[in-house]
Parts: sequence; structure tokens; C-alpha cells
Amino acid sequence: MCYPMGPFTCQGDIGTMPVLKEVNVKNFPLVFKFAPACAVVLSLFSSPVIAANVVLKNGDRLTGEIVKLSDNILTFKSPLFGEVELPWKQVLELQSDDGVTVKLKDGSTAKGKVTLSQQGELVIDQGDLGRTKPLPRADIAMFNPPVVDHSVKYSGRANLGGVFNRGNSEDDALNFDAELIARTPENRYTLAAEVNEAESAGVTTTSNRYLLTQYDAFLSEKDYLFVNAKGEQDKLADLNLRTSLGAGYGYQFFETERAKLSTEYGLAYINEDYIVAPDESFPSLSLGLDYERKFWNKRLVFFNNNDLSVSLEDIADALFKTKVGLRVPIVENVNVATQVNVDYDNMPPPGVKKTDSSLIFSVGYGF
Repeated sequence: MCYPMGPFTCQGDIGTMPVLKEVNVKNFPLVFKFAPACAVVLSLFSSPVIAANVVLKNGDRLTGEIVKLSDNILTFKSPLFGEVELPWKQVLELQSDDGVTVKLKDGSTAKGKVTLSQQGELVIDQGDLGRTKPLPRADIAMFNPPVVDHSVKYSGRANLGGVFNRGNSEDDALNFDAELIARTPENRYTLAAEVNEAESAGVTTTSNRYLLTQYDAFLSEKDYLFVNAKGEQDKLADLNLRTSLGAGYGYQFFETERAKLSTEYGLAYINEDYIVAPDESFPSLSLGLDYERKFWNKRLVFFNNNDLSVSLEDIADALFKTKVGLRVPIVENVNVATQVNVDYDNMPPPGVKKTDSSLIFSVGYGF
């Protein structure tokens, strides 16, 4: 509808627009004769219908398309400016003629045409399902949230290395490590194991094993709580068995196909069963850092895993494990790897060195 406002303007549903005061039809016979055809041609070259309108608190107006709302940032696609990011708190009014999926902070979702009033209330027109009651702006978590795949994704690797010499010298060495991870958006299960055995001229020179099981419960995309259990054996270090039960908080900085970085902070209870030395047990503070990065079009993988435990009874009693290395793919899912393992015990049993280190070369399979 258009309501006359003067000789050259009228006020309508879409605002004020100019109009002609008077038109002499006799002067334009051809225009009206071919008007239907002209309308069709013009419609083919006209701009697409604007799907959304945004009014900011400073008075600026944008027309375009709602892309998403995430982390209190509204991503809006304007025909003139492209995609722009607008602070959600600066949006005064919003109206969308296209279906927008709205996710509330309680996890519920609805889809329809959205209208945000100056009073900070959002209404969703769901078509045949009707209109929702006004929703406070503070209850809105996301627009068009990404589709979450809740299926379990598996990843893992296994590496095997060894040396077997016969003749003037008799040396045997076997190195094996493996990891299996089951992942959903809310949960992560990890199982890791490592075995290192070596013998020279019939004398054992290396004999250690390590096992880790861990469960991570994600509170958000980055924050998670974890519980784990670890077991370790090193006969040459007089260690028959060291067990650790722990729990704590972790933060996943990023987890993509190209790079991963996480840190963990927690408490653990450690029990050490020695072959000769007196057994020990104590509570500890545990810190962890895991990093992995792929370079050169994913043809080179750098990894670094760190684990620190400090006794709460004596801070001088500390255990530190680190692993740093490179993996290079040679064919699909098959790689060669080299890594350095360092184990440090600041208060080892009598006659045992504080530091154990090893350089390992292996061939592995990953998926």
C-alpha cells in the first residue's frame, strides 16, 4: 500500500518513495503495449531479493543475508560489502525473510523467519508451526549452527622398529608403540602403549614398558575433564611397576587435520613398586602438553608429548617424560619415523641414573 504524503512522495510499507504526480498515457503507447515483456526481461537482470535487514545501535543499516551467529558475533553477507562481522550486542533490530536455524543456550533449536525488536526480544515465525513466544536476546546462542556429526571417529597408529645383528656381534632391539583414539564431539577415549627391549651379547640393556588409558569428557569445544590410568615398568631402573590414577582439567587449543595442541592440569596418586629399593606412594600434581603439526602439504609430521608429575609431599621428587620426533609418509597410511624419548626421575633409587634417553627409528601405519 502507498499513502499520499504530497505531490511527489508517498508513505508505504517499505518506506517513503517518489511517485509521478500525473502521467499522460497517450504519450507512451508503445511502453504499455510491451509492458509485460519488459517486466520479464527486467526480472531476469534484477538483483536477488534481500533476505535480511539489520539495524545497528549507531543507526547504520545493512541489507543482505544472515550467515551465522557464533561467539556473540553475527556474520552478515551484504551485496555491497561481502561478509562482515557485527558484535551481537550492537544489533538493535533484525528481520529475516529466509529460514534461519536458531539454537538457544539450553540446546533447543527452531527454524523460521526471525525478528529482533528494539526491546531485545526475538520471535521466530515457524510457518505452519506458528510463532514462538518472545525470546530474550540473552537466550540466543547461535544462528545456523554447524551440523554436528555424533558418530564415533577412530584414529590410530602403530610403529615398529628393531635391530637384529648376528656374527661378530649379537645385538637385538625391539621398539613398538601404538595409539588408538575414539572421538565424538562430547567424548574422547585414548589407549596408548609402548614397549622397548634390547639385548647385547646376551645381556639385557633395555627393558621398559608403558601403558596409558584416558577418558576425556568435553564441556565445550575446547574445555574438557579427564580421568586416566597409567602403568610403567623399567627393570634396569629397579622399577617393577609404577601406577598412576589421575583426574583433572584439559584445554584443547585446536584440533584440526593439520595441527593439534592441548594442555592438561590435574592431580594423581602414584604408587611405585621397586625390585630392590623400598616402595613409595604419594599424591602428585600432574601437567601435560601434547602438540602435533603437519608441514609441507602434510608430508612431514612433527610431534611432541610431555608429562610432568611433582610430588605434593616433596616437590623435589619429580618425574618427567618427553617424546619428540618426526613422521614422514612414504605411501598411503605408511610412514617412517624417528623420535627421541627422555625419561627423568629427580629422585631415583640408589645406583640408578636420573635420566634415560633413547633414539628410535621405526616404520609405522596410521589411519
